[in-house]
Amino acid sequence: MRKMIVLLVVAALGVWRLWPLPEAVIPPGQALPAAQAPATLRFALLKTGAATTLEAMVVAGGSLFRPTAIGHVAVLVEHPAGRFLFDSGLGTAIDTQFGTEMAFWAKPIFAYRQVRPAVQQLRDAGVDAPDRIFLSHAHWDHASALGDFPQAEVWVPDAERDTALHGRPPAFLPSQFSSPTLRWHPFRFDGPAVAGFPASLDLFGDGSVVLLPLPGHTAGSTGLLLSLADGRRYFFVGDTVWNHRGIDQPAPKFSISSLIVDADRDATWQAVLALRGLRDANPGLQIIPAHDSSVHDTLGYFPEYVTAAAR
Repeated sequence: MRKMIVLLVVAALGVWRLWPLPEAVIPPGQALPAAQAPATLRFALLKTGAATTLEAMVVAGGSLFRPTAIGHVAVLVEHPAGRFLFDSGLGTAIDTQFGTEMAFWAKPIFAYRQVRPAVQQLRDAGVDAPDRIFLSHAHWDHASALGDFPQAEVWVPDAERDTALHGRPPAFLPSQFSSPTLRWHPFRFDGPAVAGFPASLDLFGDGSVVLLPLPGHTAGSTGLLLSLADGRRYFFVGDTVWNHRGIDQPAPKFSISSLIVDADRDATWQAVLALRGLRDANPGLQIIPAHDSSVHDTLGYFPEYVTAAAR
């Protein structure tokens, strides 16, 4: 059965490559405002799982023969005024969640390996668990570990919480949100417009850690903009794109993949184009897709941190 599904997917890839890509009209981007980042702000990627797929599965126009590495990460952010996770990655219960709830036809497509839950990595390193988790969105591979952090508040926009509580496989796994002790903290983007984004949420008031709305992949998809004291900037964009080629070309996800996972395909594509415009207007801005191991590898993994260069 698994081989049959894989063969059908490969055949579909070949057929859909005949369809033209949507028109790529990149809007002019705006400069990001200055940030007063503290010297000790730092972040680390916790790699909680891995997978391999064909490049054509993650970006339109990708190779049918070139494999691409997929990473499932949580981002640990440490600021003098607080620390948190952005996404939770694959958790200690992922095998049960995936095995009992994932649609049978989707299991070969979304198969994973090398699970190392964030809570285990933090415990092994003697690092206290954070008391807040912000989700880029609530799909199964980003919310799997919420139950591993019962003390943490789970920050999402209202629209994302509502979507998660009513979502179904393959995108959402209901058991991940079924605990009565889950500490939801819905929030609103009540800050000013930033570089073309209509609103924002500045978590510490210094411009160094800012949440920005990226609706499309899900109704409440959220991006995280980090600005280090040395001027380097990183924009974690969740699953708006799965691979850096989506921004570089630009190109959307493979059409069938997008049909399965993107709540609003047109809005997702417009978000991709806006991200490309933003990067063009801000040389040096690094856009980090949630699953692109080729980008993650350049940043390193916990217990290594990305920190501001000494001056």
